[in-house]
Amino acid sequence: MRASLMALMWIAMGFTAALGQQFQTAFKERSHDFGTVARAAKTEHRFYFENPYPTPIHVRSVRTSCGCTTPSILTETVEPGQSGCILAVFNTATHTGSRGATITVTFDKPSFSEVQLTVKGYIRSDVVFNPNEVGFGKLSEGTAKEVDVTLDYVGKSTWQVTHATCDLPYVKIAIQEQLRQGGKVRYGLKVTLDETAPTGPLQSEIALHTNDLNIKSLSLGLSANVEPSLSIQPNLFSLGSIGKQEEIKKLVRLKATESFRVLGISSEDFDVSGTKLPEESKDMHLLSLVFTPKSAALSDKKSNSEQRGKIVVLTDLASKPRAELDVVYRLKDNTVPLSASVK
Repeated sequence: MRASLMALMWIAMGFTAALGQQFQTAFKERSHDFGTVARAAKTEHRFYFENPYPTPIHVRSVRTSCGCTTPSILTETVEPGQSGCILAVFNTATHTGSRGATITVTFDKPSFSEVQLTVKGYIRSDVVFNPNEVGFGKLSEGTAKEVDVTLDYVGKSTWQVTHATCDLPYVKIAIQEQLRQGGKVRYGLKVTLDETAPTGPLQSEIALHTNDLNIKSLSLGLSANVEPSLSIQPNLFSLGSIGKQEEIKKLVRLKATESFRVLGISSEDFDVSGTKLPEESKDMHLLSLVFTPKSAALSDKKSNSEQRGKIVVLTDLASKPRAELDVVYRLKDNTVPLSASVK
């Protein structure tokens, strides 16, 4: 009896450790270097993570090892297959010099686990940006936008910005010296986010390279939220186990930057003939999907194994004529055991 209890305890410990490791790998990254930033610059970083479990995960709390960084939970509960986010804000207005912090993220569902994230950077007091970040805000997919920023430096009269770079190919930077008087230097930056930027939240940094041999570059935060011309929410259904003839009803929201009509719904995996299409044209539709697994599509699929399919919504939008919805499911094993059929 005792041996069995010990074995169960070891199994439970191993299962908990495996869950903890999955929480670790759920984060796309667990460290970030802000580089050298200006005093009072808006400096923040979003740590994204995905839910690898078949059930929702919940973030219980976050804490930091240093007052130079303030963490916050942007997504408390994350559904299967969806993404969550932890925000780390570098407090450049109240700290200077070399700073760093460890952020501890505590999860309590589907199990208890902690993940540690780290940030670091160097805050200069002789440089100020106005505005304090390159913030494009919300903009529509396929449109370009410009932001002007000034950089003021006080110190050596020979100090220069030699060039500026960004790791995003759809960001263009033009820089021009505007003032040089004694130890005061001013530069103007024109930053353009072009029409090829992908949809979704964007975050990056612009690196301003200087002739300062001690600190060779400065970082300026960049953020944007490019809204798709057509979006579908949710864009993933995790159905769990379903029967081969089971009718499924789900509600989705279609949203666009202009009015549109829903022309049809198609799927190679599901029969969607039971779905009623709205007739009017508007920028948002709540669509009640009714679908059933197709018998032909299920003929070569094994029961109790994970399956993936798609449902496509067709619209009259010239810029985005279709939206795709992913479906993840398992087929119930409907076979009857031989012992049960023989009486």
